[in-house]
Amino acid sequence: MVRVSLWQSLWQRLYRGFDDLLSPWRSLDESPAVALLDPPALALYRRMAKPDRRHSLRLLERLRQEGHEHPDLLVAALLHDCGKAATPLRVWHRTLKVLMRRLAPTWWAHLAAPAPPGHWRYAFFVLEHHPCLGAAWAATAGCSPLTVWLIAHHETDPDPSDPRAGLMVALQAADAAS
Repeated sequence: MVRVSLWQSLWQRLYRGFDDLLSPWRSLDESPAVALLDPPALALYRRMAKPDRRHSLRLLERLRQEGHEHPDLLVAALLHDCGKAATPLRVWHRTLKVLMRRLAPTWWAHLAAPAPPGHWRYAFFVLEHHPCLGAAWAATAGCSPLTVWLIAHHETDPDPSDPRAGLMVALQAADAAS
């Protein structure tokens, strides 16, 4: 997985938080998603919050600028965070995740432990487990097994001997930079 410093992570989270706050008033050209996704996957993409859709479109654009055109990678770029749509997430939820994962991982594990919808900890559970949630939804939407795998594992280190590792590294690098 692509590693960035705590300060880089925090700065990026603050930038994204500011972007999230402005998101309702900023236009979003979703034509690349419409062109790439079939109707069930597009419906899944549209369930995501506008800031997450904006992030996914930036990721897609970055991958294309780097010459990546593998269809499963591009679909995974658009849907990698779709599991976050399981509950409304606020800027402070996301910022707390970045900080606690780095500074207090044991506390984060407790905070993100399974919790039922509606529980005050559910948002943290979703943040921690969104790759698995999103992969399950993507499978139900008919996405390819490779796309589902990329979504499920986009926050874990790939086995370098896995033939899919190159696609995962590309997805993670673009995610970290977007």
